[in-house]
Amino acid sequence: MAKKIGIDLGTTYSCVSYVDDMNVVRVIDNREGEQTTPSVVFFDPDGSAVVGSTAKSEGAMNPECIVERVKNFMGDPNYKCFVNGNEYSAAAVSTLILRKLVADAEEALGEEIEGAVITCPAYFGEEARNATKIAGENVTLSNGKNLKIYKILDEPTAAAIAYGNSRQEDMDKTVLIYDLGGGTFDCTVMKLAFHGGERQMQVITTGGNHQLGGKDWDAALANLVRQKFCDSTGADITEMEGDAESVAWFSENIEKAKKNLTNRETTSLTVNFDGKKERVEITRAEFEDATSDLLEQTIFLVNDMLEKKGMNMMSDIDEIILVGGSTYMPQVSSRLTAEYGKVISSYEPNKAVAMGAALVAHDCTEVEAPPAPVPGGQTEEHSVGGISLTNPMTGSTTVVIENCTKSYGLRIISAGQPKVLNLVIKDTPKPAHGSSIDHFPLTITGDPAPVSEVNILILENDSLEEMVELSDCNEIYVEEPIQFEGAVPGDNQVSVDLDVDANGIVSLSLTDQVTGKVYHMSPKRKSDEANQEGMSSAGGMTLR
Repeated sequence: MAKKIGIDLGTTYSCVSYVDDMNVVRVIDNREGEQTTPSVVFFDPDGSAVVGSTAKSEGAMNPECIVERVKNFMGDPNYKCFVNGNEYSAAAVSTLILRKLVADAEEALGEEIEGAVITCPAYFGEEARNATKIAGENVTLSNGKNLKIYKILDEPTAAAIAYGNSRQEDMDKTVLIYDLGGGTFDCTVMKLAFHGGERQMQVITTGGNHQLGGKDWDAALANLVRQKFCDSTGADITEMEGDAESVAWFSENIEKAKKNLTNRETTSLTVNFDGKKERVEITRAEFEDATSDLLEQTIFLVNDMLEKKGMNMMSDIDEIILVGGSTYMPQVSSRLTAEYGKVISSYEPNKAVAMGAALVAHDCTEVEAPPAPVPGGQTEEHSVGGISLTNPMTGSTTVVIENCTKSYGLRIISAGQPKVLNLVIKDTPKPAHGSSIDHFPLTITGDPAPVSEVNILILENDSLEEMVELSDCNEIYVEEPIQFEGAVPGDNQVSVDLDVDANGIVSLSLTDQVTGKVYHMSPKRKSDEANQEGMSSAGGMTLR
């Protein structure tokens, strides 16, 4: 029987997991015998590609042929990487990474793989989620079929599922998922209610920074090593920072030094540059001092998220759960303890996300149509749509309720100025529905002169407010017209309804309140065409 897997498609490292025949969640080793695979692609000038740790070593002397950390650009229509004369979107590069992960999993299991649940940061908007899905769907399996993508799952939710699967006791608690990965930082508040065989996990709110992660600690450590080396040898630090060979050496060695400082008080590196050679010693205290500002950024983001939601760490949060490989650094738990004084737990920080995704994939039978939206977006807990999971070992049922991690609004003209009316607000449980009729009446143009169409623009933002400035929104959709059935007066009242389904896909309808006619639209993403750049090459390129 074909297997279903969970994939943590990480910024710096990726991981694959599955539920075995004994109903145990297991991480799958890659071909190199590693449980995590560097999310790095080396485009060989011969036309082939290498993914993972081998890519880092093979490309050490050809850094212009290495592409990494593309996750930060998923769904960005303006991103392109140029390698060996070819252009690739972030989705196309991610397809190569996923091809490696899936091929290694099929080889390790000795069985075909049917489909996967792939994770993404909670703050990912609809464009980035769709790009992740496209990347997965372009993976060709050993049987010649394309990989089925059951769901794009939020990373903190996946981690909470893995954590909950490991805990059998009853509990009622509100937890903070503190997820510091290699390239991104997520913070999420979840309510866990476990009572015997009935369990519920509900996302309350999310925050984070998709440009903050372990890579920034690496960069700070590299700067510290360079400064010490140059102070001792008289080398020019500017020349050192611009030297391709030196940059490649630091890329390959600095992360190892950082990991050493996780377990030891000191580490040393032998640095060669410009004919000079020096053994540079770094203490953990020096490293923590050099990166304290980075850690403080995560504290600020947590506090900001809670404040915007009207929550307080001391009174509203019971426990902090650490997720992400960067949380192994001792400074993380010690700083969180000093700041909040809360119980701190961790469960397989660099594997939990993939394990949670595997548990969701295990319960998937097909790429199902999402549940219907719930009018108003605010319902009683028992009627909100969600993921229903069965614990493969105990048989207990868990319902996981995810939220919209962005607000979605309609561009309108108010008092002569363009504004955005948020119809679905961030943190509303999915599937969600919002209508302009719940806010105030709208007309097509406000002028009785007949019109045959109206342009619609939906925008994405992070605001919890009803009305938002246009400049505070992301214009991720194409402005498109809705054509009326014949000309209608421009002062006809209309209502616009917006739906966000369980997978975060947006659709809308416009109702002419005078004629009763309803017009439907699925907004076209600006990134749809850009995602295909280099995709055919990525799908057929030889991986070695």
